[in-house]
Amino acid sequence: MKPQPAAKTLSAVARLVGIGLAFAALAAPSASAQGGTHVVAHCAGDILSGTVHVGGTTHSTLDLAVLAKHGQRSGFTTTGMSQSLNVDGGRSYPFRFNIGRLTGSATAYRVDPPGDHSNTVPASSCAPGHQVPEAPLSLLLPVSVLGIGGLLAARNRRRSAAS
Repeated sequence: MKPQPAAKTLSAVARLVGIGLAFAALAAPSASAQGGTHVVAHCAGDILSGTVHVGGTTHSTLDLAVLAKHGQRSGFTTTGMSQSLNVDGGRSYPFRFNIGRLTGSATAYRVDPPGDHSNTVPASSCAPGHQVPEAPLSLLLPVSVLGIGGLLAARNRRRSAAS
């Protein structure tokens, strides 16, 4: 039995509607942009920084707090570091914390606004890069003069001992 032309048309329309709904869902603003906050944090050296995406709220203050985790099985605890941002809604705001003065050995950090939290940032990503510092020129010059003087003195001793 062959499908009727009307059934084919209805099937094609249903597919188009489904594709349109899928694209509409992708293009719709996320829940965080409609009224919540979304925090993205990262670390480099002693600086924990990132961006807070704020949606919906107008002319308010947003308090951010840095939390630290001190072991695999422990939870996040407050570090006492916080920052207040004046937000106008529907925008992104940068934040920055100097975590170098925190005591203790944390395994991870997180920045939390009220009712939400950021991604977990491993403490190992906060370490400085693997770089060998260069010796300052003011140190190299005297050391090289002493080295050359020592080599000349050793050569003179050998000559006087041989004669």
